[in-house]
Amino acid sequence: MLRITQTLLVCLILMLMVFTSFLYAWDNYQDASHSNHGILHSAPVTSYYSNSKIEPRKIIKCRPFGEERVITEGLGQRAECSLPMGHMTGWELSADSFFARTKGKVRFSTGMSQGYYGLDDIDMNADLGLSDHGVMNSFMAHYMFRPKWGLRYSVMPMWMMGSGQAGKSFVFGNTLYNVGQDVSMEWERLEQRLGLIYDVVHAKSSKISVFGDYVRVNERIKAMQMQAGMGGNTMDNDLNMGMAGIEFEKCLKNTSNGANLSLKCIAGAAFGDDAFAVEAETALKYSIPMNSNRWGFLKGGYRYVTYKRKSSDVRMFDTAMDGGFLQVGLVF
Repeated sequence: MLRITQTLLVCLILMLMVFTSFLYAWDNYQDASHSNHGILHSAPVTSYYSNSKIEPRKIIKCRPFGEERVITEGLGQRAECSLPMGHMTGWELSADSFFARTKGKVRFSTGMSQGYYGLDDIDMNADLGLSDHGVMNSFMAHYMFRPKWGLRYSVMPMWMMGSGQAGKSFVFGNTLYNVGQDVSMEWERLEQRLGLIYDVVHAKSSKISVFGDYVRVNERIKAMQMQAGMGGNTMDNDLNMGMAGIEFEKCLKNTSNGANLSLKCIAGAAFGDDAFAVEAETALKYSIPMNSNRWGFLKGGYRYVTYKRKSSDVRMFDTAMDGGFLQVGLVF
């Protein structure tokens, strides 16, 4: 019995030692887990959102039916191009500079000189020394007295000089000019227009107008020999003509600040007084809004103008001007 009792006591002591070491290892493992992964034991997510004042953002993955169509239609309306809409009646004032290439031919013979030389055309550039390029300024006033009707007046004065050596022998007036002779010339010209304009079509993005003008041209060409004491001869051309034409303007783009870019084209023809004239113009026009429903604009493009007249075999002129132009104006 004593041996059995001692054996049981030894076994019990061994079991207590093993169990104690196991508990000690488990406690160390738990301490390590708390120190390295404490974030895993933070408050649940549901309790965080329930105690916080900030609510989670709601995400919508599908656009409601019909909303996309409304946005698309709104963008389409804003993108629609439209011309400036000013007063139904009011004024438009403008001034422009025409950077023209000038050329022409004349025939002018008087008195006893109406012979062989009198039938020759005289080149204003090669024979009389006229400069190939010049700058001409013009001014216009346009008054809309009714919603579609307007009255306008324009004036374009011009004065040019030239000198050189005659390219051939010719007669101007009653004077014979020999080839290689030094000559000079003056060209004075005043063009005035008065007429009516009517808007046939005035849509939101385009406008078509027709016009009829009375054209008055006073022109003088004077040729001189450059030797001292030698006089000259003067050719006067006064024209009274009627011009009819059409204007077209098309909107190209509206900017975010309310400005407008458009294309404007003009074409017209004039008859009367044994003369014929043609005018053509194409340009880009940039209109800028101002206060009180007023507009300022800047226009630039290309212009072509020609006048022809033949009164007889010894009196004729054919002039043409073409080139770029720049115009500024105000609509109020």
